[in-house]
Amino acid sequence: MPLALGAGGTYCGAMDAAAAHAFAIPPVSVHRPTTAVEDIITLAAGVWLLTGTYVDGWAHNNLRDLETFFTPWHAILYSGFAACAVWIAALTWRRHVPGTRWMEAVPAGHGTAAAGVVLFLASGIGDFAWHSVFGIEQNISALFSPSHLGLATGGFLILGAPFSAAWHAPQRPWPQLMPAFVSAMLAGMVAAFILQEFAVFSRHGLIQTFTTAAGTQPAVTVPTSSSIMVSLATFLVSTFALFVPVLLLSLRWRLHAVVPAVMVLVPSVALQIMVALRDAWLLPVAVAGSVLVGAVWAVVRPAPGRPARLMTAAGLSPVVFWAPYFAGVALHDGSLSFSPEVWSGTLVWTGLGMLALAALTLKAVRAGTTATAEDSAR
Repeated sequence: MPLALGAGGTYCGAMDAAAAHAFAIPPVSVHRPTTAVEDIITLAAGVWLLTGTYVDGWAHNNLRDLETFFTPWHAILYSGFAACAVWIAALTWRRHVPGTRWMEAVPAGHGTAAAGVVLFLASGIGDFAWHSVFGIEQNISALFSPSHLGLATGGFLILGAPFSAAWHAPQRPWPQLMPAFVSAMLAGMVAAFILQEFAVFSRHGLIQTFTTAAGTQPAVTVPTSSSIMVSLATFLVSTFALFVPVLLLSLRWRLHAVVPAVMVLVPSVALQIMVALRDAWLLPVAVAGSVLVGAVWAVVRPAPGRPARLMTAAGLSPVVFWAPYFAGVALHDGSLSFSPEVWSGTLVWTGLGMLALAALTLKAVRAGTTATAEDSAR
């Protein structure tokens, strides 16, 4: 028994050390940082890429018989990628000193973006081959395509570059941090896109079960246990896609209340637009939830040095964000399929999920800070 405990302790210690390393404040690097203007250009190219991604998603969701790789939406997507790739290459070229390695010329925080460019290019070539062999995917099949998953991962790494760069230089003035905030939101929108089948704001049928009799309108009915479990999983996935970028930012900087409100509103609206506004009445619901999230941050005022407040804001935000969603669905359909225990329990589960994640990341940050201080003292 002591041997088992000792092995488990060693295993947990290794995991804590790995987490501490991931969240430690990075040491001074030979990589030159980007300027505010360069970060804005990076974001502009990233918005171009993300716009193409969502336009392509719109096509897959709303058009039938897509039988060719060469489409207008693919043109937007891949031209956006080309703009990102050329710009990151230009940033590296401008920083290269003859006689030094090219990897040292990559701007600080942009190493993952460079890897994302390579992955996106390889996945784009694979996507063309995949479509040539298997045709154009529709609906959920498109989200399981290996080439599409590679494209999403590459896009995620590219769009997160300004955030990563700011993470390596946390003392930047407030105006220069705005590209980092937008970058985190855009990266989260890539995750929301590839997980769109779990996106609550793309449709409201996730929490409603209908029965249809001949000659009558569909009526709300009691859901099955399996549909309740699927719905809970959907809310948890949507919660993490929307709120993890906010949490990561708040680990480093004190956010104005407008920032988390906008960061959860924009992806929700984009998802609804992607499905051709089939449930357009969800847009004011998203606005209401976002305002409540901003109110939570304004009242609680979380900051990196105040872990209790940060965990409180992280735990309350999904609860107040999803509550208007349930209320809006009930008003629109006349009733809810979910019983009070289920919809209220779903709110609690989303809050607990973010609370637990905040607690774990804060523990890793504290361990990383301690490790950095010890290394500096040696």
